Amino acid sequence: MSGSRRRLAAVMFTDIVGFTAVTQRDEAAAVRLLEEHRSLLRPLFAAHGGRSVKTIGDGFLVEFPSALESVMCAQRIQSELRQRNSWVDAPERIVLRVGIHVGDIIDQGDDLVGDAINVASRIEPLAEPGGICITGQVLDQIGNKLAIEWEKLEAPRLKNVESSINVYRLEGPASATTSPTPPPDRVSFVRMAVLPFTSMSTDPADEFFADGLTEDLITHLSRGTALRVVARTSVMPYKGLRKGIREIGRELEVGSILEGSVRHFAQTIRIAVRLIDAGTEEHLWEGRFDRELTDVLAVQDEIAQCVSKVLQGKLVTRIPPMLRNQRARVAAGPN
Repeated sequence: MSGSRRRLAAVMFTDIVGFTAVTQRDEAAAVRLLEEHRSLLRPLFAAHGGRSVKTIGDGFLVEFPSALESVMCAQRIQSELRQRNSWVDAPERIVLRVGIHVGDIIDQGDDLVGDAINVASRIEPLAEPGGICITGQVLDQIGNKLAIEWEKLEAPRLKNVESSINVYRLEGPASATTSPTPPPDRVSFVRMAVLPFTSMSTDPADEFFADGLTEDLITHLSRGTALRVVARTSVMPYKGLRKGIREIGRELEVGSILEGSVRHFAQTIRIAVRLIDAGTEEHLWEGRFDRELTDVLAVQDEIAQCVSKVLQGKLVTRIPPMLRNQRARVAAGPN
């Protein structure tokens, strides 16, 4: 191994829990989640002095100059992922296991080799979903520098590791085993619903206009990078149904609801639109549009575009910045 350089480093392995099942269920969704996961983690590695050596399937191999920075980075990763996961549905959650070891590594071109790499890769699967596993060497390095609790595992047998290694699971906030769920009255603002607009007249043409406007609004809002809009087939059963906003929000599992009405006066049509918090029933925004009804389709499209633009701004600002930025980066694609 001529020209190689041996040094001491903290080594981290990460892995997405259940990623194979996600891939089998929806390959396109799996690819999107993988890219979002990578774009989220890389800046966190760098912020703690870590170097992403390579990706291995749905995981990372990362080296750090110190055990302390590696553990702090792992804690931050799990904390930010829990925040992200609380704003999305279960199929879109990203849950990681993390393993960290300190030992000798050897540079080999753009790759790393050495026992430390092998040990870190073997302890990572021992972590709980959303948790962190470290070796005794890491625990010795961080000492009392971090307020952490840990659980020692019973003498785990690590494949291809001959020496005995003490392994610990970090406990507390860093190793939550389940992804958090938003309180029932504050369901994620990432999901919203457009209820069928109400026609205030008995003219069937106005009813047709209201249904078309509803469909156009769903289409335009669905094109956003941060919002998830309930499908038309799921909201149409609520047409003419007398139910409270909070109840509808719970049933559709959405955080905000758009509703509205259509009135026709001679050649003028008036469209009233309201955005409502499904948890508190607070009105977040209201708009009114008066248009000359010369081209039905053109008016529907114009109003849908205008409302969509306003709501993208209103709702996106209510999404946590970390999740909002990651969705935008993934939507934009690689630089």
